[in-house]
Amino acid sequence: MSTPVQLVPPPIAAEPPAPKHPFAFIFHFAFKVAAMVFYLLCETFNKNQFVLNFVVCIVLLAMDFWTVKNVTGRLLVGLRWWNEGNSETGNAWRFESLAEGQRVINPYESRWFWIVLVANPALWVLCSLSALLGLDWGYLLIPITGVVLGGSNLAGYFKCSKDAKKQLQSMTANMATSAMTSAMTGRLQAAIARV
Repeated sequence: MSTPVQLVPPPIAAEPPAPKHPFAFIFHFAFKVAAMVFYLLCETFNKNQFVLNFVVCIVLLAMDFWTVKNVTGRLLVGLRWWNEGNSETGNAWRFESLAEGQRVINPYESRWFWIVLVANPALWVLCSLSALLGLDWGYLLIPITGVVLGGSNLAGYFKCSKDAKKQLQSMTANMATSAMTSAMTGRLQAAIARV
């Protein structure tokens, strides 16, 4: 007699966790999408209005740059970067990351932060190539600005991420060293107490 085969339904994919910072999550996308859409459609709606189109696109790109650099990076991945210019010492990159105890990062938000951060300059490079091949010299300035600002954020967060990893490794090494030192000190004190 054969045993009946039970059909097991496929597992249901788990829904991504709800964003912990929904406004930051939305604005991480909003300014990028607004700048890209306005750039792609600006000649459709505002023909012969180059100055207006240029100004609106640059303002949207600047708002995106500032938002990512100062708000969404800190909230979504716990990182922040800035560059200090000084006539005596030159430029210096500064990095800030939340301590491990304070850092509670939603993996869904973090993944999308990095995907969008990498994709943004890549899409502006494609727009630059399109404007270059189309010999649209005036509108070439907008995607070049998008590449520069998006690339700056990407480079800053990449360096900041590496710095945060170094800080975590050094903190772990310091904790291990202090734990070993305290254990050895305890054993040494116990040995001396026996003598």
